[in-house]
Amino acid sequence: MSAIAIEHLTLELGDFALLDINLALNAGEIGVILGPNGAGKSVLLETIAGFHRPAAGRVVIGGHDVTTKPPEQRHVAFILQNFGLFPHLTVADNIAFGRHIRSRKRRSQDIGPLLTRFRLEGVAERLPDTLSPGEKQRTALARGLITEPDVFLLDEPFAAIDTRTSDMLRGELRQVIREARVPALFVTHDHLDAVALADKIAVMWEGEIVQTGTPSEVFQHPKTRFVAEFLGIENILAGTILTRHAWGYGVYVGGQQVGARLGDEALAAEDEVILCVPADAVDVRRPDGAARPHELPGEIVAMTSAGPLVRLTLDCGFALTAHLLRRTVSERQLQPRQAVAVDIDPAAIHLIRGR
Repeated sequence: MSAIAIEHLTLELGDFALLDINLALNAGEIGVILGPNGAGKSVLLETIAGFHRPAAGRVVIGGHDVTTKPPEQRHVAFILQNFGLFPHLTVADNIAFGRHIRSRKRRSQDIGPLLTRFRLEGVAERLPDTLSPGEKQRTALARGLITEPDVFLLDEPFAAIDTRTSDMLRGELRQVIREARVPALFVTHDHLDAVALADKIAVMWEGEIVQTGTPSEVFQHPKTRFVAEFLGIENILAGTILTRHAWGYGVYVGGQQVGARLGDEALAAEDEVILCVPADAVDVRRPDGAARPHELPGEIVAMTSAGPLVRLTLDCGFALTAHLLRRTVSERQLQPRQAVAVDIDPAAIHLIRGR
């Protein structure tokens, strides 16, 4: 039995609606709800927490149907973007507030192990505005755990935090959830959060979950053009199936034939498809006369620095983007307006039926 299950959840909220939402997590699993602004991610969390009454469907937490129960009876720990700490209370008092502990002796017994577990002993008597982002997160998690929740709900807790700190906090959060054996639903629009945290990803768009799966399933096998675009796949191309081989398909794209691996869905000649091609699956070199099975002629239109990588914009009869290491670009003496040989790895190409 799942630790939390959302079953056929439907909600009408003004002009917005959640439509037939289905999602389940086991104990200790982290589910990341990923989608653009306005997709309904936060509304879904609020509905699970009990702030909105659904028109249909169920919310089942810890084996109990809590659909009609108020928030205080759902055993949910809700952590907001700013962590929701009381600014006038110390770290220790913020944690203790989770159980409304008034007795000093009882408070020491209850929160002492949590202060140790979350490395907060040294800041127990400090106020939230004196804490680092990491200390604030650990305080919020400790306050949630003291209530013995059946599920954690986290609404973009890293949105206002710099990248380096976010990387550290993701690791800490994942460790806490694993150790506590409490499922967590984490809302974000950041792909890095999804990759670093998720056991399961649910992509939302316009009030619907349009795809669920593990991070590798979702990022490597998007089901729709929207999902591919939202996940930031650099090359999304329209093509037509020409031939099928034992190793894959020959696909007509912009006057060229591109090789693509076989997928889960059987395709036939003349089927229209969308090709999803990651930029790191495209290799570029100066022509050397060697015959390679998947090589295309092309030209470098532009080159742009992107940290340790160089972004190459190519014309192969269709526009294509490649990411190469700076060292590779230098060693191969690649320059704009140069004729090049372009090799696309067929195993990295994912095909979606339709346009």
